[in-house]
Formats: sequence, C-alpha cells, structure tokens
Amino acid sequence: MTPLDQSMTAPTVAPAQVHHRRAWIRKLFTYWTLIALVSAIAVGVFADIGEDVAENSTTVFDNAVRAWMIAHRTPVLYRIAYFVTWAGSPLVMVLLAVAAGIWFYRRHGHRKAGIFVAAPAIGGLVSGSVKQLYARTRPPGGILLNERTFSFPSGHSLTAAAVMVTLCYVMAREKIISWPAAIVVGGLVPFIVGLSRLYLDVHWTTDVVGGWTAGLFIAALSAAMYEYLRRDAPSPAVDAAVEQSGG
Repeated sequence: MTPLDQSMTAPTVAPAQVHHRRAWIRKLFTYWTLIALVSAIAVGVFADIGEDVAENSTTVFDNAVRAWMIAHRTPVLYRIAYFVTWAGSPLVMVLLAVAAGIWFYRRHGHRKAGIFVAAPAIGGLVSGSVKQLYARTRPPGGILLNERTFSFPSGHSLTAAAVMVTLCYVMAREKIISWPAAIVVGGLVPFIVGLSRLYLDVHWTTDVVGGWTAGLFIAALSAAMYEYLRRDAPSPAVDAAVEQSGG
C-alpha cells in the first residue's frame, strides 16, 4: 500500500464531531462560570449574615419580621405552614435525594447518581457544625414545637436548598426537565420551606437566609462535582437521541 493509500484510509474526525466537542467545551466553561459566581455570592452573603448574627446586630430586624408573622397568623395558614415544614424537613429531603439517586442510576447507570445523596449529607454536616459554633437561641415558638437544636442556620432551609437546587440543576443538564422549570422548582421549594419556618416561629429571618445561602453553596459544590464527572463530552449520537426523545 502506498503512502497515499494509507493517508486515504487513515481514520479522520468528522467535522460535525469536532464542532460538537468545541460547543460542549464552550458550554462547560459557561457552567463553571455560573457555579463560581453562585458560590461567591452565597459565601459572601452567608459570611455577612454570620458576622451580624455573631455580633447580635440583627435583633431589631429579626424581631420586626417575627412580629409581622405572628400578627398575620390564622389557624388555616398555621396548619399549611406545619405541613410545608414537614414536607421540607431534612428527613424528607434525604428520602427524596435517595429516591432521585436510585431512579437516576437505573436510568443512566452512572456514578453521577451519588451527587444527589451527597448534597443532603454535606448539608447535614454543615448545618450541625455551624449550629454548634453559633449556639443561637431559637424564638419562643421553637419550644412549643419541641425544637431542641440551635437556631442558626435553619436546617430545613439549608437542606431544602441543597437538595432541590442540586436535583434541578442535574436534571436540567441531563435535559430531563427544562431550565425554566428547574429555576422555578429549585427556587420556589426552598423559599416556601423557609417561610414556613418563620411562620411557625421556630427560626429568625437571618437563620432562614443563612440556611438558603449555605444550601445554595452546597448545591454549587454538587454542580461542580457533576461537571467534573461529566468532563468526558457525550457523543453527538447521544445528544441527538435525547433531543428526539423530547427529554
């Protein structure tokens, strides 16, 4: 075989595949930029609130919001808030994360499924450690509902944000749900759970905001882990199949 024949029979990379990989790399950098930005904002806000809480400079604000919540209580809304706080509890979020991980593994058969479980696990460690560090007393309503742990940050808000944002991010990246749906669900669920904690008078407002930001940071770490595991670009055939299936 002549050198010309060898060059003609040598494997070549299709232009479409090269274009696909370049586009994927550009998207990857975009996602990493988003993750870095969200992480920086979450850490900055949490650090600012944590400093204020440590200096007891949030008392006036926290008491004002608490007074407004108590003034607008009704029996019906209280029962709704109680149900929401149960549905958004760390235990329920852990069960949701485990179920999502099992479903994802059965469908995709990939180690990325472990990300779902890692989010609440890290959230629980962070929440417990920070609570012990600040040792902040809960509002009076915490005694009525037998809340025995410290107040800052809100474990419900933290875990809900960590789990739901992680879940929605991964499902959107895998094209299982749309990005608008991911943003709405991932933001709305932790928000409502946090409000329920305020309405039940078991947390101060800064506890809830601290929980949201800490949970968002954990979700950003989970997203970074996901992107690392996804570093091998999927083939164009896989992407095309997903698009055709409407995922």
